[in-house]
Amino acid sequence: MAGISYSISKKEIKKMLVAYGVKEPQIESIIAEVEKKHMHINVIAFVLLLEKTSLSRNKIIQIMRRLGMDDIRLSRVLDMVDEEKMLAQAGHIYRAKVEV
Repeated sequence: MAGISYSISKKEIKKMLVAYGVKEPQIESIIAEVEKKHMHINVIAFVLLLEKTSLSRNKIIQIMRRLGMDDIRLSRVLDMVDEEKMLAQAGHIYRAKVEV
C-alpha cells in the first residue's frame, strides 16, 4: 500500500466537505491540521479527522472514492482505522503510518 499519493487542493476539499454537510469551523480545523503537517497527511489520520466531524462512514467512503481510492485499498484503510481506534481504547500505544 505504500507509495500511492492522492492530491486535493484546499479549495476542492472545502467544497467537498461543504457538500457533505461539514460546518465551516470543522473544515477550518481539518485544513489547519493538514497545514501543520506541511500539507501532507497519511490517509488513516485523514479518515480519523473526518470521523471527528461526525461524518458517517458512508460519506467518508464517498469522499475517499472521489479522491480516487479503489475499494480494496479503502477497505484496508478502514480496517486499519478501526484497529487503531480499538487499540487506543484498550490503552495501547499504536502508531500506524501508511502512505497511500
